[in-house]
Amino acid sequence: MPALKTIDEKGRLTLGREYAGRTVQLEKNDGGIVIKFYRVVPEREAWLWENETAKAMVDRGLKQARDGELNDGPDLAAAFAFANSLPEEE
Repeated sequence: MPALKTIDEKGRLTLGREYAGRTVQLEKNDGGIVIKFYRVVPEREAWLWENETAKAMVDRGLKQARDGELNDGPDLAAAFAFANSLPEEE
């Protein structure tokens, strides 16, 4: 639905609270300005989006968690008992 907005004296345009915090790119063309929404991935996390195998593994794990397919995790008491049974280094 088209809406008319007014740009304030400082050059700002508000789109509404539903767009708060979103990253956008503005493109000027002959007819006006086009606003495109973007999601930005931090450099240190980009590898995951570029590695299809790793991404599929993460997606699978997230689905399992959503579906309640959880396990009890490692037996920490047994791990500590084993660690405590090891001889001290001199």
